[in-house]
Amino acid sequence: MVKLKFVIKSDTLVLRISEGKERFYRSAMSVLIGNPNLKRHFNQDRERFCSNAVSYKENNAALEAFKKSYQDIIFSHPDFSARQISLSLDALPSTKEPAEQTILPSEYCENVRKFLEKVIQREKARPGCNFEVYQKLLNKCKRVLPNFDELTFPEIDYDKCVELASIFSEYDGYFNTTKQFRNLLGKAHRDREVNFRISQIGEFKFHDYDPNKDHTFFKKPDVLSPEQVKMFLNMDPMLMTPQYKDRNTVRLYYDFCVFMLQSFLAPCDVIKLKKCDITKQHTIVAKRKKTHRDVEIPISPAMDTIICRYQGFSKQGYIFPIMDDEKSKEHRTKDYIFKKFRQLLNIWLKDVGKELGTKFDLYAYVFRHTAITMALDNGLPISYVAIVAGTNIEMIQKHYYNGDNIQNSQKLQLMFIKAASYQSLQMK
Repeated sequence: MVKLKFVIKSDTLVLRISEGKERFYRSAMSVLIGNPNLKRHFNQDRERFCSNAVSYKENNAALEAFKKSYQDIIFSHPDFSARQISLSLDALPSTKEPAEQTILPSEYCENVRKFLEKVIQREKARPGCNFEVYQKLLNKCKRVLPNFDELTFPEIDYDKCVELASIFSEYDGYFNTTKQFRNLLGKAHRDREVNFRISQIGEFKFHDYDPNKDHTFFKKPDVLSPEQVKMFLNMDPMLMTPQYKDRNTVRLYYDFCVFMLQSFLAPCDVIKLKKCDITKQHTIVAKRKKTHRDVEIPISPAMDTIICRYQGFSKQGYIFPIMDDEKSKEHRTKDYIFKKFRQLLNIWLKDVGKELGTKFDLYAYVFRHTAITMALDNGLPISYVAIVAGTNIEMIQKHYYNGDNIQNSQKLQLMFIKAASYQSLQMK
């Protein structure tokens, strides 16, 4: 006698069609919705999803219908073998009609709004679940986020999360809104149909976002002028900031800043660079700590000199003799050695800023801002700058692109002068 039973085989839910020692399997994954967790939520003895599973009612009904189609064949053709029954439906035309008001995976795999609507639909099907929080999130996103209908998961990265946090912070209920939005991102990460991985947002945390502090991220960044850059690069580390007696430390601080300026990297990236990150093509390939973006940076002669200067002095293969993996274990604070170094570096840079005549307190991140601005002012394509800086074009256009620099202003004025001269000649 032919028997039917749903079982999990190789992480796939299948209908086992057996007779004696013969076993045949037909996958039932195509009838499921919501990508439920099989190992956690499917009861093989009862052949049903438990009430904690995603869309458990719909999926249990779909499994019953799937199994019934084979049961009907068994009753209609009792002489069929298990093999014949397993193959019988392949020859029949499909009569299954698509369920109404069901969002197919292809529709919500990238679109944030459609996936959020799908989550609300799933939550409504779960007993005792509070779907209202996601409904409120949907309503708020529609109301406050520009072009929310076009927002896709592939574009949600560190920079996009900063932008979204800045918008949400302008309205009441920031923490509840961002908490549910972060939960939504977690659901998208766990859903295999959705084109999103949580690593895209890097180390961004909505609950750490401070509107009073982080809104400055959207202001024009502090940068050194070309004259100040030239002055800094021509300084002698043995003579600058004479109040510091340890000249080796001053040399380390200075080289570290030069390296940042010529690599586009942030302090947290430079301090953790290792010699194994250097390629045969004489470039550095690394992943930015802040955004998890991969970057490839050409090694300039100044960078090469600095790498050679500290060769043999660093531990565990680091380019700079700052990090120490063994000492890091002695501190409970995460990245304690880096944070302490950055604190001392910024204190030293305040004195350097006075020597350079900056209108702001000089700090380490200024060298990254300056490198990006210099590259754009000197005509490097914005797409290339975005790649080596480990950010996106939109972020550079919004925050770094120095459209009002003196060179561009002079070119613009010259253009209008020429246009006016041409018009006067035409009138004559």
